[in-house]
Amino acid sequence: MSKTADPVRILGIVGSPRKGNTDLLVREALKSAEAVGNVETELMPIAGLKIHPCVACFRCFDEKTGTRACPSFEDDMEKVYPKLARSDGIIIASPVYFGGITGQLKTLLDRTEPFVRYARTGYGGGLSNKVGGAIAVGYNRNGGQETSIQMIHSYFLVHDMIVVGSGPAETPGCYYGGGAVTHPKRSKVLDAVAGDELGIRSAKGLGEKVARVALMIKKSNREK
Repeated sequence: MSKTADPVRILGIVGSPRKGNTDLLVREALKSAEAVGNVETELMPIAGLKIHPCVACFRCFDEKTGTRACPSFEDDMEKVYPKLARSDGIIIASPVYFGGITGQLKTLLDRTEPFVRYARTGYGGGLSNKVGGAIAVGYNRNGGQETSIQMIHSYFLVHDMIVVGSGPAETPGCYYGGGAVTHPKRSKVLDAVAGDELGIRSAKGLGEKVARVALMIKKSNREK
């Protein structure tokens, strides 16, 4: 982790209910981000977090509270909200479940209504202009990675974030972000994705891209 003054902060969210391939890919992305320089990273697995589903009560729109971002529930999202607010870039990753992201990750994303621009919480509009990148890993090369990444991109766009892809031209594999596949002969092993050279490369490229764009934005804001 860089100790340079005024670094950018990148949060890596692992949207898997267990530690394994998705965790490995996010760690590779964050290492690549740190290598850019003047970057601090944090890994946040959602496994073990206790989060209630959003019930669309809209209290975060209608009530101005000074205590919790979500007036309806007091759960582990109270740990998540400050991490999102502090970040300059966010990498969200998920294994592919039936062509999309995990239910656990979707629940967490739904609970970020307090960040929507017209929410009356102190977090309202708090994700706007942060940099977002997505990673997905599936059993087959064309097994739902791009549709899962698209779901995450849609989330970023709703929050008025800046969406980036897999980065440098020398990073082939998945243009939309980090797209990886578990190695066919080791598909039940929790580090099976380590055998996918293209997938690892695209995750690293994504991490670098998120870091570089976040640094540019921070520099631009300082110069205003």
